[in-house]
Amino acid sequence: MLLPLTSVHGQRFRVATWNIENAFDTVHDEGKDDLEFLPHAERRWHSGRYWRKLRGITQTLAAMELPALVGFQEVENDTVLRDLTRRTALWSARYKYVITDSPDERGVDVALLYNPKVFSLLSWHAVRIPSQEHDLRPTRDILVANGMVGNDTLHVCVVHLPSRRNNDAATRQNRALAVHTLCNIMDSLKGRKVMIMGDFNAEPGDEIFTSMSKYATSLIPTGRKTSNDKRGTYYFRGIWGYLDHILASPELHRHSLGKATECRFPWLLRTKKQIPHRTYGGTSYLGGLSDHLPLTADFSVP
Repeated sequence: MLLPLTSVHGQRFRVATWNIENAFDTVHDEGKDDLEFLPHAERRWHSGRYWRKLRGITQTLAAMELPALVGFQEVENDTVLRDLTRRTALWSARYKYVITDSPDERGVDVALLYNPKVFSLLSWHAVRIPSQEHDLRPTRDILVANGMVGNDTLHVCVVHLPSRRNNDAATRQNRALAVHTLCNIMDSLKGRKVMIMGDFNAEPGDEIFTSMSKYATSLIPTGRKTSNDKRGTYYFRGIWGYLDHILASPELHRHSLGKATECRFPWLLRTKKQIPHRTYGGTSYLGGLSDHLPLTADFSVP
């Protein structure tokens, strides 16, 4: 049985964010470009591999001591979360979840798992990035959830911002639209306890965080990584970095119990290189869970 981290007044409240890299089920979703993740496709994404991934995610959340909140990125649909929370050992933690239904062409979305005994959900909604209105590639919605923690309300935003693929004018415009949308959300929540977490596809020194600085403070170390620095959630061309972030508004930041920390459990890393053990390398099945490491942070309960 998996027992959730106990959180009462004055004790810690743990949150996590994790890009779980192509968490697809094995059935085609009409209108979505998910054909490479089917049993008879080149990747041979069959039920055995699917359930192995879900069991690995469960193992990781248990090793994190079952955070009260978990923001996920790259989740295909409700089926994946239902299987994860009800058909693995995670069922005993009694997590509930909400998930967006974005226009992303591949069909991946963002989601929030929550322990209803610690985070009592009041409402949630998805905020659309106006990419298509500008003739740009559609991207993931921003998930905004509001709930009671202790005697106060916590507002949580889960994001997966557009990548820097090609880094052309269209890509930069799409990212700017996403950041502008997020800033508008933060404007509407000014003066409240707000947490933003997810995959920003951006290092700490990126201009995105300059735009966000008046709304929220990052809980990860600042500055771009060097080849000798082994900290980070993502590894690319020999250098570790933080593409994943947890930020807190000033009203929430005072309850922070320190910096966010990436999880380096042995099963998340390739044995020899000690880099994220991803599910696929190209079309070759590697058996890992993700090309990102999860990030956790602790707060005191208001």
